[in-house]
Amino acid sequence: LHKIFYDEAVVSTQSTGDLVERLVAINHHRLDLKKQDSEVTANCNVRGQLKILQQIQQEETRKRAEREKAQLMREAKSRSKQSNSEAKAKAKQVALEEEQLIRQREANETALAAIGSRKRPKAEFVDTGGIGGTNPRFRNHRINLKDVIFLCENDSFLKKSSLLFKLHINPVKS
Repeated sequence: LHKIFYDEAVVSTQSTGDLVERLVAINHHRLDLKKQDSEVTANCNVRGQLKILQQIQQEETRKRAEREKAQLMREAKSRSKQSNSEAKAKAKQVALEEEQLIRQREANETALAAIGSRKRPKAEFVDTGGIGGTNPRFRNHRINLKDVIFLCENDSFLKKSSLLFKLHINPVKS
């Protein structure tokens, strides 16, 4: 009796593994077709582009702040007595803000250095010979509902099942 249950478990595990492998192949094929489509353009380095844009923006704000600071220093050195005290006060305030920014930046760098690298170490997986074949690395695949429906429509057993009908009538909401 245990042998029968064990055999059924092995068969169901193998058939599930086959279905998963076919779903992954369908997914890869769909993604390859999407990549080959001329209307779709892949933007591979979004983080790098965002970083460059942030650097440009920071450079612009830094230059603007330097211009304002230079203007205040010129006003502080001017000979007019009435605006001289106001300009000196503004110049002192700007200098204090600049010192505070430098201290904050240094504190942030020190804290990041104390924490260490923000990157996670890559996990290493060992293949135990189970489902997945001889590939030692496991990858996550995003399987769409379209992929599952396509598999059900083309599989001889699933084509006749109620699963396909239910997927068409009442799709899963995520």
